[in-house]
Amino acid sequence: MKKGKEAMLSDHMEGFQEKPINYNAYEVSFRRWLVGQIDAEKMSFQQARDRFDLGSQYRRIIRNWQERYSDDIHLSLQAMSGKERTDVKALEKRIKELEKQLELAKMKNVGLNTIIDIAEQDYKLEIRKKSGPKQ
Repeated sequence: MKKGKEAMLSDHMEGFQEKPINYNAYEVSFRRWLVGQIDAEKMSFQQARDRFDLGSQYRRIIRNWQERYSDDIHLSLQAMSGKERTDVKALEKRIKELEKQLELAKMKNVGLNTIIDIAEQDYKLEIRKKSGPKQ
């Protein structure tokens, strides 16, 4: 009697049985693209499963693909929040200030080198250290 029930249940499982999926059939370029989309949070695991019919093992498979194909450096950027934009403006202002200070330091350096050149020429002073071994 038990055998009859098993046969009867299996006859009605066609719609519920998962068809086997050959995950190796997916091209490497597709795998890399999908991992990139998921890593950049442009697509969720579930969205990938639904869109590409990945089956019930989709999480394990995508994790394996992530281990294999994820970049350590993600090139996609998230949208900046208002606070981050304010921070960026503050940083840009700071950069401008530092560029101004750098320009002044360069002008001072040119001026000091000019003074040293004139002193060495006109007054025959050795101000700069001579490079090379001492004799």
